Amino acid sequence: MSHFYIVIAVALFICGLCVALAVVYIRLYKKLKAESQARQVALAELEENERNFRFITENSADVIWTMDIATGKFTYVSPSVYNLRGYTVEEVMAQPIEEVMTPESAERAFGALAHAVELWNAGTRGDTRKVTEIDQPHKDGHIVPTEVVTTLHTNAEGQLTSIIGISRDITERKKTEEVIRNLAFYDSLTKLPNRRLLLDRLELAIAQAKRKEESLVLMFIDLDKFKPVNDVYGHETGDWLLQSVAQRMVCCLRESDTAARIGGDEFIVLLPEIHKRADAYMVAEKIRDAISQPFPLTNGDQLHISACIGIAIYPEHGLTEKQLMKSGDAAMYQAKESGRNRVWVYQKSGDDSIAEDDIRVRLNWKRSYESGERRIDEEHKELFRLASILINATMERDEHPEMFDKAFQALLTHAAKHFAGEERILAAYEYEDLEEHARLHRDLVERAGTFHQATVTNQLSTGQLIDFIIDDLVKGHMLKKDRKFYHLFRKTL
Repeated sequence: MSHFYIVIAVALFICGLCVALAVVYIRLYKKLKAESQARQVALAELEENERNFRFITENSADVIWTMDIATGKFTYVSPSVYNLRGYTVEEVMAQPIEEVMTPESAERAFGALAHAVELWNAGTRGDTRKVTEIDQPHKDGHIVPTEVVTTLHTNAEGQLTSIIGISRDITERKKTEEVIRNLAFYDSLTKLPNRRLLLDRLELAIAQAKRKEESLVLMFIDLDKFKPVNDVYGHETGDWLLQSVAQRMVCCLRESDTAARIGGDEFIVLLPEIHKRADAYMVAEKIRDAISQPFPLTNGDQLHISACIGIAIYPEHGLTEKQLMKSGDAAMYQAKESGRNRVWVYQKSGDDSIAEDDIRVRLNWKRSYESGERRIDEEHKELFRLASILINATMERDEHPEMFDKAFQALLTHAAKHFAGEERILAAYEYEDLEEHARLHRDLVERAGTFHQATVTNQLSTGQLIDFIIDDLVKGHMLKKDRKFYHLFRKTL
């Protein structure tokens, strides 16, 4: 009987095990089926996304591409490249990188890529997106301006492997920018630069002349007898005359020169790198003669006008744009007052003085320069005043050497006295860098004496001396080195 029960128990165990296995199998089957269905859905979505991506890339007006960093070869280029550059995808894929863009653009693009990779290697890996303007050659020979957006791409191990890029044709945008630029910087009637562009070029020319210790010239040109042309023949003829004057003027100039119309019948010519006053006068006479020649009209009449030309020379008649503009304008009116159809080099009027003539340089004191110590600030203001006088006297050194010597000695005497007093005050406040500051004082006084002697013997130019006064004495020492001890006084206020 016991054997029977054992058999029954074994049978029940086997049945239970089978049921359990069946349950496990059913659950596994359902799970695998669900996972299979999920994979199928994911694959379907992936295929749909791939179709959408390919549809976008193959139908986008922009060119979408990828490039292998190691080889510099394209690994994908969208078909829209044909519309952009006239080449098929196969042709572009076979092109070396040097043929994809102009040499100037290649230098700019490779520089941007090298910088992006450098940042990546240095650990800056947030935003690798770069926007660069690239000029690309079209198959028919013309250049297509494009805006290229690139992003660095890595493999699964995080290593840089490729670049993903989008190239967009910006031809129309460039045309619009050029129109806006012309409206902003060029006279719409004569197509000459306007006052804004002239001032930009004048600023650059002054900086270059200062660096090279050269001269430059501004010519103010005002037409004589222009108003009667408008009155008799009308404004349309007057406009044509202004255009003709502009053309004749440009023909008298070098490529590096600038002729600008600043309004009405007034023009300004900028001549950079003029070595002799006679050269400037010769150009002015050439322009004056060209304008004085008859202007034939289609009806057989001839227009006769002339011009007064005023000349201002850097640095003789001014060191800044404002000073030269004022001197040139004054010279032009001096030409008119002395008789029309003539050239006149700027001359200062008899009542000009160093202290009041606003054509000269004046260093202005500001509240931000104050240290907080009354005696030091008062002496700094006096140094500003004496430095201004010396700068102006330096420009007149050839005509008035005694005025230059007097102004230099006045500044040097006050500076030495001021330095000694300043050192006493700093010692009382136990300034920790007093010894170094005193050494700077001695160095400035010694250099000033050397500069003075070199200027007297013509071993140093006027511009170099003025640079020393402004850059070393005023800006370098008073407004930078001295600022280090301002905390001694300001914390007690």
